[in-house]
Amino acid sequence: MINSLIAQASNIKKEEHPEYTKDTFLVLYPQFSGVIPDAALEMFVDLGVSCINAQRFGKMWKNAVSLFIAHFCTLYLQSMQPEGTAAASVIAAASSAGMVTSESADGVSYSRDGSALNDLAGWAAFKMTTFGVQFATLAKLVGRGGMYIW
Repeated sequence: MINSLIAQASNIKKEEHPEYTKDTFLVLYPQFSGVIPDAALEMFVDLGVSCINAQRFGKMWKNAVSLFIAHFCTLYLQSMQPEGTAAASVIAAASSAGMVTSESADGVSYSRDGSALNDLAGWAAFKMTTFGVQFATLAKLVGRGGMYIW
């Protein structure tokens, strides 16, 4: 009795969602093909499908799941790949670096402000990759800021 009441009151609902596979992801983001182990990619696909609510994102669900997976794949690659590998170019292209705040031509120097990346009260780790920033932006555009998971 109590368990059924708890289950009914819970905000964690089982939902149906469109099919989404590793191959779906690799069609949209071929740069990850061959640079991330299949087991890790499958894990991130399962995570994305489980975490991103299809009803909340509607027609943008596959896009949201793809950005979510690409973000986590990039973080994985940042921690696993040495420089000079094929994955290094994916990492470099996907890294969030902050806004350029100053430049100079002769001395060849520039500065970046990364303070927006450190906002733990906001989207935190999603600001660490360009895919995460796009995901957070998409979530905010569809009015889901703070509700990307169930």
